[in-house]
Amino acid sequence: MTWTRPVLMGKARETLSTISAAGEPIVPENMGALQAQVERTLFLPTEVVPDDIDVIGPVDIIPDGNRGAFVPDLEVEWDGRRWSVGLKGIGARHPMFGQGHLGTSRRARPEGRAFSSEAWFGENPWGAMSEQGCHEDAEITGLMGEDGSIAGFRICPMLRAEPLPDWLMEGARDQYWYRRLDRPGPYYQQLRIMPSDVRLFYASEFTLGTRVREVLEAFRVDTTEALDAFVDNYIGSGMAALTLAARTAGPSQEWGHRALDYDDVWLDKDSVLAPDGTLYFADIEGVWWVPLRDQREASHRMKRQFNRNLYEFMYGLDCLLDERDAMTGREATRDARRRELALRMDLALAGDRHLDIEEREGRVDLRVTPDAEGISQITIKIMDMDGGRK
Repeated sequence: MTWTRPVLMGKARETLSTISAAGEPIVPENMGALQAQVERTLFLPTEVVPDDIDVIGPVDIIPDGNRGAFVPDLEVEWDGRRWSVGLKGIGARHPMFGQGHLGTSRRARPEGRAFSSEAWFGENPWGAMSEQGCHEDAEITGLMGEDGSIAGFRICPMLRAEPLPDWLMEGARDQYWYRRLDRPGPYYQQLRIMPSDVRLFYASEFTLGTRVREVLEAFRVDTTEALDAFVDNYIGSGMAALTLAARTAGPSQEWGHRALDYDDVWLDKDSVLAPDGTLYFADIEGVWWVPLRDQREASHRMKRQFNRNLYEFMYGLDCLLDERDAMTGREATRDARRRELALRMDLALAGDRHLDIEEREGRVDLRVTPDAEGISQITIKIMDMDGGRK
């Protein structure tokens, strides 16, 4: 099962003004040629653009989360496919505190978008991106291999980040609720490439967990054979996301070993689905290096990463398997579902050198093998097979 074009299910129901970008952009080293496919422009709320600024024209957008959007007609060619360009840092639709728009009373009806200097997690200004955050995203993007992944972990790479104009920053820095962002440098708007606007459960209008049949219809998954291929890709890419630390573990001068992990970002709202079922991690600002100083810390980190994100992966998988049962007209018991899933996982992960499925003593385990010398293999339980709810 292959895909050639992105799928956007949301409706364009908002308009932004387009102006020329003027500052020095941040561009990942491996995105130089690709980012040249998109003109250097900024997409801003019309109400924040002064009358003396030349506006190229209006553009209709599909909102994506609080500070993001898709421009339906904006695509790039990469890896033999067309990808949609997602924007992040176009102003916040919702205030951090209260219900009104910035500069209005708390009871005012929210209108438009706004930028402020209020610190979000101490990392980014509300409605935009920080300079340090964009440099970190550029570094993570630069880790992609020739196959477009980080050791099998699929991401939505940052195309480039454009600094917001001084006239906008001056106003934004004076707007905050309680705590301003202390990081120096301009605020940024980021462009990233994405295969769809469909997330697992939150932060988009159409999600796999809430509208599975509509999502599959949009992806043209209309036979059991197509759905089986979709599920295989979902399992393979999802398990890669759950075992990112093991896949990226390597030596570190500072810590002995290090690995990639993600905190404050989650599979259910921070990843998107490609039309072939592959999960792509969209919000890479939460992906960064963590220490693995000894085997105990390495085992804890790898198991924690897997266990705290397994539920979201399994929820999406359960929705897909329910839909397959509906397509075939059968109603499987939980025992039958677990047996089927054990076989499916074994087949889907057969080519993954980091992962092996093992069924023994009434349970299904996942053996996770890091490449790093000095970091040992671990075993994590996936399912119990000895009875349970029918």
